[in-house]
Amino acid sequence: MTNTPKTCLVGDIGGTNVRLAVADLNGPVISAPKSLSRAGHPTFEGVVDLYLKESGEPVPDAIVVAVAGPIKDGKVKLTNGQWILDEAVLRGKGFGHARLINDYAALGYAVEHLSGADLATIGGDRPGIAGETVGVVGAGTGLGVSALVRDAFSSAVMVTEGGHIAFAPVDDTEFEILKVLLEHYPRVSVERVLSGPGLANIHWALSRIGGAKDPAMLAPEEITTCAVAGTDPIAVRALDVFCGIYGRFAGDIALAFGARGGIYLGGGIAPKLLPQLNNGIFRRCFEEKGRFDSYVGIVPTKVIVHPYAALLGSAEAAIRAFVRPQG
Repeated sequence: MTNTPKTCLVGDIGGTNVRLAVADLNGPVISAPKSLSRAGHPTFEGVVDLYLKESGEPVPDAIVVAVAGPIKDGKVKLTNGQWILDEAVLRGKGFGHARLINDYAALGYAVEHLSGADLATIGGDRPGIAGETVGVVGAGTGLGVSALVRDAFSSAVMVTEGGHIAFAPVDDTEFEILKVLLEHYPRVSVERVLSGPGLANIHWALSRIGGAKDPAMLAPEEITTCAVAGTDPIAVRALDVFCGIYGRFAGDIALAFGARGGIYLGGGIAPKLLPQLNNGIFRRCFEEKGRFDSYVGIVPTKVIVHPYAALLGSAEAAIRAFVRPQG
């Protein structure tokens, strides 16, 4: 067993870029953060070499990398780009310790290090219950779900595939959207309507419901731009429906985890839609829980706006794995 690490290279692999930084595990405190393109690099190890060369940093004692996907036996294969990451290979690069973690595990680990300007409040201040579980929900390319599960004695991160829970419509519009989408998908998960592609699915389905026989599938960015500008009524409606589903699902996750410490929104979409998420629809749907309205009514909802939250979480994961491992 190598000595307890003091520094760690932390990483967050996205669809287009890789974010890397060096973490001082006494904090954790991250330094020299940099975003590097995945294009032109056949392996993740090549990106690591480039980062260390450009930053002038020595090889840290450890490496922890957050990736979108399930890790098995210290290995993961990324669909986009076909990278294969292996903890054993990373140790062979000179890192004394190596760990791969799920990207939403990283956000769960980051929760205890986020405060103030790292978070944007949705729906006004709510008291929550300090020290209790915080759920993390994030719509982006897909839909991620995790939680920092806490009691009076300890905490642990729960990683899930909650984004693939079945979509449960609650009103006539959502039922019609489900009917249309079932023509194209054998099963409609929440991710099919609560993600970038999900917003496109909602807009397309609403166009069909409105009478269009073969509507174009618009890009999520185009729908959002038209909705904000008010130039496309269907886009406006699609974004409202999206925010409602987002709020309702986030409230369901609060119930599922008993997350009375808060629900944090991760992913790339929420920071771009702060005004829309604050227009009342999200929070109203979050709290519409029948007999449990009061249970979720105190739960704060916040958007993670810290640009390197996953790197902070990876550093916290390194501390828990290598510095202060729990029995």
